[in-house]
Amino acid sequence: MTTTVDVRVADASQVAEARRRAAALADTAGVDAALQGRLALVVTELATNLLKHGGGGRIVVVVGEHTGIDVLALDSGPGMDDVGACMADGYSTAGTPGNGLGAVRRQCEHVHVLSWRGVGTAVLARLGAGGDDTIGALVVPMPGEEFCGDAWSAHADAGGRTVLVVDGLGHGPEAATAAQAAVREFQRCRAEPPQAIVEALHQALRPTRGGAVAVARIDDASDTVSYAGVGNIAAALAGAGGGLRRLVSHNGTAGLNARRIQAFEYPGARNGLLVMHSDGISASWSLDRYPGLARAHPLLVAGVLYHHHSRGRDDAAIVVTRCITS
Repeated sequence: MTTTVDVRVADASQVAEARRRAAALADTAGVDAALQGRLALVVTELATNLLKHGGGGRIVVVVGEHTGIDVLALDSGPGMDDVGACMADGYSTAGTPGNGLGAVRRQCEHVHVLSWRGVGTAVLARLGAGGDDTIGALVVPMPGEEFCGDAWSAHADAGGRTVLVVDGLGHGPEAATAAQAAVREFQRCRAEPPQAIVEALHQALRPTRGGAVAVARIDDASDTVSYAGVGNIAAALAGAGGGLRRLVSHNGTAGLNARRIQAFEYPGARNGLLVMHSDGISASWSLDRYPGLARAHPLLVAGVLYHHHSRGRDDAAIVVTRCITS
C-alpha cells in the first residue's frame, strides 16, 4: 500500500510546510538520507512553481512499497503553451532564473508534465526505485483527520489484475478499521472472481461499521473487465479512442446490508483505463477536458482527477489502472 500527504500551497509559508511534511513522510517510511535530500529540493521547486505560475495549487507526495517516491504538483492556473520549453533551464515567464523544472528533472528518474490552457498544469516527478507503470493510486484522509477510512489493494498475476477500492462508513479511526479489514480479506481471497470476493468482504466487514466496496478483474485473455460492487464506489472504463463507460454497483453497505451482489462483464477494455474511486471524489469528471491525459502515467491521471474533482469534505481514494496493452 502507499502513504500519502496532500498540502495546499497558496502562499510562501506553505512551501516550507510541503517540504517539512514530505520529509516527515519519507523519514517514517525509512527512505535514506540521500533520497530525502533530493525530495526536499524537488518539493521546494515544484511548490515554488505553483505560486509563480499556477496561482497556487497542491503538492501530493506518495511513498509506495517499491521505496520510490512520487511527487505531484497540481494547479488550476493558466496552463503552459510549450511544455518542452518550460522544462529547459533558463526558461522563465516570471522574471526569475527559470531553473525550477530543469532542477526537478535533474533530481528525478522520470518527470511527466501535462498542461491545458485555462485548465491547469500537472507534474509527476518520480524519485528512487521504479514502481509499476500500469497502476497509480492516491488515498487522502479528510482534512483534519489523521486516519483514512478509504483504502485500496491490487493483485497481479499471469492472467491479469484484480483491484479493490473500499470506503469505510463515515471517517476517522473506525472507518479506517473497516477499510483495513476489507484489505486483509481481499488479500486472503484475491484469486477468486469479483463476485466471490465481494461476498467474502461482506462477511468480513460484519464486525465493523461496514463500508462501500468494489472489486474489478482485468482479464488479459478475454479483453474483459469483470466488476462487482456494493455501495457508492464509482468506476468507469475510459477507452483509448475516447468514450466512457460507467460500471454498475448495487446499493447497500458491505457488512451491514447487501441484498444483491452481482458481477457485470465489460468487454473491449484493451488499451483503456479503469478508474475506480470513493465518493470523496465527484463522479462528474470526463477525460475529454484533459486532452492527452488518457495516455499519461496512471498516477498522473489519478492526480488530475483528484485535484479537480475532490469534494474536500471526506476521505478520498482513487485508483487508475491501464488495461491490457497491445
